[in-house]
Amino acid sequence: MPNETAVIDVKGLTVAYGARAAISDFALTIAPGEVVGLTGDSGSGKSTLALALLGLTRGSGRIVSGQIMMQGTDLLALDEAERREWRGRDIGLIVQNPRSALSPLHQVGRQIADVYRSHHAVSARQAEAHAVTMLRNLGLNDPERRAKAYPHEISGGMAQRVLIAMALGSGPRLVVADEPTSGLDVTIQAQFLDEMWRSVRNAGSAALLMTQDLGIIANYCDRVIVLQDGRKVEDAPTKAFYAAPRDAYSRSILARRKETTVSAAAATPLLGITGLRKTFPLRDSDKRVQAVDDVSFTVGRGETLGLVGESGSGKTTVGRAILRLVEPDAGEIDFAGRSLSRASARELRLLRRKMQIVFQDPLDSLDPRWTVADLLAEAIEPKADVKRINELLELVGLPPETARLKPRAMSAGAQQRVNIARAIAVEPDLIVLDEPTSALTPLARLAIIRLLRSLQERLGVSYVFISHDLNTVEEMSHRVAVMYLGQIVEIGSRKQIFRRPLHPYSKALLAAHLVADPSHRRVDRTDIEALSGEIPSPIDLPRGCYLAGRCPVARPSCSDQPQPLLAAPDGRLVRCAPAIANVLPASLKEASCI
Repeated sequence: MPNETAVIDVKGLTVAYGARAAISDFALTIAPGEVVGLTGDSGSGKSTLALALLGLTRGSGRIVSGQIMMQGTDLLALDEAERREWRGRDIGLIVQNPRSALSPLHQVGRQIADVYRSHHAVSARQAEAHAVTMLRNLGLNDPERRAKAYPHEISGGMAQRVLIAMALGSGPRLVVADEPTSGLDVTIQAQFLDEMWRSVRNAGSAALLMTQDLGIIANYCDRVIVLQDGRKVEDAPTKAFYAAPRDAYSRSILARRKETTVSAAAATPLLGITGLRKTFPLRDSDKRVQAVDDVSFTVGRGETLGLVGESGSGKTTVGRAILRLVEPDAGEIDFAGRSLSRASARELRLLRRKMQIVFQDPLDSLDPRWTVADLLAEAIEPKADVKRINELLELVGLPPETARLKPRAMSAGAQQRVNIARAIAVEPDLIVLDEPTSALTPLARLAIIRLLRSLQERLGVSYVFISHDLNTVEEMSHRVAVMYLGQIVEIGSRKQIFRRPLHPYSKALLAAHLVADPSHRRVDRTDIEALSGEIPSPIDLPRGCYLAGRCPVARPSCSDQPQPLLAAPDGRLVRCAPAIANVLPASLKEASCI
């Protein structure tokens, strides 16, 4: 008999593609106020299950059997028009790929408003105001301007927040979230998950959170379900699952722990950036968006500098400016003793052989018409050197037969290995890695991290590692620079930043760093230093410290006086005089002008 008290009660759900069952005899019950985590490797059936719970399938898929009971109604027994009434109103779905889920022809605010109006008797103006409010609550600065943007004009993280706004806009009884935070910054991820957890508890609704991120499950979920090849192999309370999973497959998932041992790097300087600035013109306006503001740092030979910060902080612009893929407005870029800022086009072309870049989306970086052999041959001399192509494939852990494949015939992890092989083909001294693992599964991410470490040890190459994934940055970096609204606000060793951040923004960023330990859940903590207020617009930044309006330790003078990077007692640089004053000995505080 159906469970009348459950928000959702699923029994015997089977979904097939042709003769192959993608979901087999699946059962699930979620109680009011409960958050259930569902995990499993890519291809285990998570996305198929997410769609099936709304009575949907992809392509040739079909729901073969089962019951999906909500409020005494079997959704699978309804016709399509009746099911459509339930979607969005009673069940909200957040999918993983925002680009494919949003219409490229309509502004994102209009798309949020249309979903809201389909279930509520409100005017177009009221729905548009609701869309702006949802975007503001999800941490977007200038939500009115963002609402008027088209999907291609916003970042992947912003597009993901648009999908979240669409799914949560009507206050559904059940939220089905399929990797909802994969493109989000850690602070926005924590903000969304905190709010989802609170709303589920307070409203007595429910959430099914599908993710491969063990930190998210440990911190927010009451139960854990493990899916393998479409079958449920484990269903246990979260603490019991992390303590002693019963199934061998579950144990293999938990065994993928992060590795934080990073070998020492040489101190010999390779790259020096001084006073880098970059602005971009705003469409249909005489105003400019400030992307990078007075950024300075160095990178040694064989060293990895991690560059972290939220979307819009300027990380990618810095990475592209290093190779002059975008032209800085001001600043000096010195590479191996030569000025890139003053290099001619011919000199720059020669220097770029020693500098390479790997982009975020592995497939978008590869010509879909070429084979892997063609892609690698473009970077080497002579072009038809089969031996050299095979050497490159071996270096990145791919078999020789990969050379015959085209990009779409490979997994995302293999595609990114090809991008890395192409980057190292010219034997560079420096590689800028711009979110190289964000599009990968956890297993592929771990493999790429191990590959990059191995290549650094063997080839002595330096990395500028750009990412919003703090786990990956901690595993890869020797030193870390934290960016906020185009500025570096703190730069120090990996241990300094991750064990004891000093800048208030760094503290907030690291507080959102989710550790896979259910005994110290974020939702149970009361000591988290959260930032309040909205992020200032990069078009109209404050005169003083950019964080002053959100900072818990701000002084009155912080709003008017720009903060320079100052040396802390342990040698790191921090753009916050009050933070440094707090760590100085009492005798120095009295004598200091800080």
